[in-house]
Amino acid sequence: MTSAGRESVSVRTEIAAAPEAVWAAVSDVTRMGEWSPECTGAAWRGTPAGPVPGARFQGHNRKGGIRWSTVCRVVEAEPGRAFAWDVSFGPIPVARWGFRLTPGGADGGLTLVEQFWQDRRDRLSAWTTETVLRTGGRAEWNRRNMTATLAALKRSLETTTPSAGAHDR
Repeated sequence: MTSAGRESVSVRTEIAAAPEAVWAAVSDVTRMGEWSPECTGAAWRGTPAGPVPGARFQGHNRKGGIRWSTVCRVVEAEPGRAFAWDVSFGPIPVARWGFRLTPGGADGGLTLVEQFWQDRRDRLSAWTTETVLRTGGRAEWNRRNMTATLAALKRSLETTTPSAGAHDR
């Protein structure tokens, strides 16, 4: 199977919070460990150190007793709209991940979509990853984790930030 033939995954939820608050959360890679069942956190590397195209960060991940880090490069950062990054494991390209925000959702909030797409692993890397991590198909594993991540983000943001229309009431 070529990397282009692997399934892309996207999961969506409605969040009753201002787009700016949601974007601030998903683009703060240092906080992702608060919501993700696999990512335990990340740290910006070098300059610029923040959510702008070209910025780099190191992601830290865990599944059971297995831990690993990846190097990520921000490829899209549009406040209130999108945040995406390319992931590599050493010299091996892994994938592109990201979030898309569409304002106008429930309660003046938005639709948030988490995407894993453009799986860039070669056959050997894909087989090794899925064998070592015992994830079965990585696409389905990612879908479950992304669903959990978005549910946690939703809980967190809806309890700590007013919705976009809340201050108009």
